[in-house]
Amino acid sequence: MHYHIQTTPIWEAYRATSGCPLCALRAAREARIVGQYLSDNVMDPDFRVASNAKGFCADHIKQMYRGQNKLGLALQLETRAAKLAELVEKPPADKKAAKKTADTLRAHYGCVVCSALDDIMPRYYMTVAEMFDNEPEFPELFSSAAHCVEHAIALYDNAAYAGRKTAGFLAYLTKALKRELNKAERDMKSFADCFDFKNAGTRPDPDAIKRVIALMITSDPV
Repeated sequence: MHYHIQTTPIWEAYRATSGCPLCALRAAREARIVGQYLSDNVMDPDFRVASNAKGFCADHIKQMYRGQNKLGLALQLETRAAKLAELVEKPPADKKAAKKTADTLRAHYGCVVCSALDDIMPRYYMTVAEMFDNEPEFPELFSSAAHCVEHAIALYDNAAYAGRKTAGFLAYLTKALKRELNKAERDMKSFADCFDFKNAGTRPDPDAIKRVIALMITSDPV
């Protein structure tokens, strides 16, 4: 494997019975990174420099706020506020300076958790494709996986890492994605049909919409 990503979590995710395995991998990695910023690591200079420079997006700051270390979060927000305050020490003298101030602030707005995920997830995509080529038992698991559209796109982008089995990788990926999308279409039709007066008394599946949103948009719709 080019990036030497541990394959055990990938095997476990693909052996799960439902949902997108790459969404599961991302969620596990995300929880680990958020946990790092709520642990004693907040006192580590490298962690503080990173969080001061970029901060956290709305989704990840909510996760941190729901965590158990309000003190650690407060310390990071304290130094983050101090860093931003340095950037607006003096008011801009004119519109050109105002634009520069805006650009400077914008450059310091991001998310350290998102950045870490953006770094690690492409390595998973590459490794999945390589495993298709190198692990004899993996293609069967891969063919039954319910990849979401977002992660199917990522796998299409990394198909070349399947080497000599690229064509098979693409065929399995496409067949599985079409299977899931066709199922989503049927599920939504069944859901809507429950509201037709001719089907009075029929109860729609309460989880159907959530499953389709997870497939096509996000695994965390609420």
